Amino acid sequence: MSDSHLNQNTPEERKAREAESATNDAAPVSEETTTRKTFTRRTVLAMAGCGVAGLVAGGVLASWGVTSASIASGRIEIRTTPTKMIVTDRARCSGCQRCEMMCTLKNDGRVCQHIARVRVWDNYNFGTNPGSGDGSYANCQFTVEHCKQCADAACMNYCPVHAIYASEDNGARMVDTDRCIGCGMCAQACPWNMPRIDSQSRVSTKCISCGRCAEQCPNGAIKFIDWQDIAQKVIDQGVVRTTTLVQV
Repeated sequence: MSDSHLNQNTPEERKAREAESATNDAAPVSEETTTRKTFTRRTVLAMAGCGVAGLVAGGVLASWGVTSASIASGRIEIRTTPTKMIVTDRARCSGCQRCEMMCTLKNDGRVCQHIARVRVWDNYNFGTNPGSGDGSYANCQFTVEHCKQCADAACMNYCPVHAIYASEDNGARMVDTDRCIGCGMCAQACPWNMPRIDSQSRVSTKCISCGRCAEQCPNGAIKFIDWQDIAQKVIDQGVVRTTTLVQV
């Protein structure tokens, strides 16, 4: 080790460097060194910390019949994806199963209730369970089941060949049919049993958030709402405003 290196690490040298560092930290940041980051409508909700609860409290979702009471009662369910909000209203569902039919017609080219990505029939008779009081034998309210597009998706985590991935377009969890081996692990891992194995193609199928079920529902029980539309509605109603943050 050289003498010059030893001299740089003497107590006097260290104190001098610490004093210089403290002076620099205390100095005001010039306007030229200030970094500005502008947030657009698409990110304004995350920026303001305004989640679904904030949208409900601000009356932003009122036009879709969403209130705190309807969510608490279980009548309305809201799920969010990177680009969509999925609102399902059990009180509007008549159990016609048109959503199941149109889903498979678009995605599979045939009507096949078993592999429908949105499902009413699973809970048609008794609701989610025989004691729920729902379904055709009780209050005739039907549960609309659909993929939750989980942030930490069990179907994706447990696929042995990594055939399930997140779409770059809308963030939906999708199945790579060329890679899928039809083992059914995704269906077993999913708490809601959403993925299904197509008996004809022998590969897994699941919801890709295409919105066909919402388009064809005659009663408006399913709605796919763009996050950007929601963000604009938030801004228009004054719940939050677009802001430029200054990072120093």
